Amino acid sequence: MKLIHRPLFILSITTLCIGLAGCASKPMVEPLGNGYARLAHPTRASRDQPETMRVSLEYKKLDGKPILVWPSLYGVDEVVKGDLVIFVGDRAYVHPLTDEPKGTQPRLFADRAPGLPLDITDELLWRWSKTSGKDFTQAAQLLSLASPSENNGQLQVHLIFASDDWPDTLVQLDWNQVSDIIREVREKGTVYRDLRWHTPYIAK
Repeated sequence: MKLIHRPLFILSITTLCIGLAGCASKPMVEPLGNGYARLAHPTRASRDQPETMRVSLEYKKLDGKPILVWPSLYGVDEVVKGDLVIFVGDRAYVHPLTDEPKGTQPRLFADRAPGLPLDITDELLWRWSKTSGKDFTQAAQLLSLASPSENNGQLQVHLIFASDDWPDTLVQLDWNQVSDIIREVREKGTVYRDLRWHTPYIAK
């Protein structure tokens, strides 16, 4: 993978936790705007293990009640546009030989809380492969990360592939195109539960 995590939030929170008592029992919050926020959860598997940091994405309703959007973020920036958030979350995958979850992989999600998050990775990749002439099945197998950012009022997605034969690609989408992708996944997708976190989401 050619893009590494840039968890500045995690680093700053970890540094802060060193000087704060009781940090492990209270997550630290970083607002993202329009009700969305990152929450850093210091965790420790056992007393003998070093402390690690898991960052979740939550949304706070007008009545102040928080809603979990996704329990584990991958570590790249989120894009908040009005009531919409585009983010990369860790999603458990199943090993084909055991039917058991073996780890997590980063997936591109869209969410309008309090609705269910939508895994838009494959729909975005399918549309890109159609216009670029690439094979969708091969693209889906080689994709390592789809990382979002906002550029000149549009959504920019950095596609990173696990092959030197597939160069990194920047995909520019206007927000009408993003809405079309979201509508397609919402209307034709199926509700699943993440195999590790049991969080519901929709995917095609």
